[in-house]
Amino acid sequence: MSGFAGTVGGTFDAKKGRISVPAAFRATLVRMGAEEIVLRASRHAPCIEVWPEPAYTAEVQRRVEGLSQLSAEYQTIMRKLVSRIHTLRPDAEGRIVMPKELAEKAGLDGDIQFSGLGAFFQIWSAARLAEEEARLEAEDEGGDV
Repeated sequence: MSGFAGTVGGTFDAKKGRISVPAAFRATLVRMGAEEIVLRASRHAPCIEVWPEPAYTAEVQRRVEGLSQLSAEYQTIMRKLVSRIHTLRPDAEGRIVMPKELAEKAGLDGDIQFSGLGAFFQIWSAARLAEEEARLEAEDEGGDV
């Protein structure tokens, strides 16, 4: 599998608002040619999605392909996918300053988890990810996923 995989623990320095992207995920970003990352609040879970900028841009373009830029549908999609993002460039050690509103929305505290989802990864509060994993485990009734 190419892309982001696995779950890696980390810490959120709330005083400085800083996190370090795990080395394995930084290496994947390098392989993908992504100098910048796109952060957005997930619309599906209480976490932050982190996309390689080229992949995010391609996904946005795919969604608006063929739409008039004057159409309500185009403008709604762009408002949801472009106007609410934060584009950041990690420093040489992979650190970023987390936008305050994203950290608050995801409930980030000291212990965090980075969870790979192939094309992108998520940043979770460790406690919230544990709750989500328990929910998923309870839903799984011997399925093949």
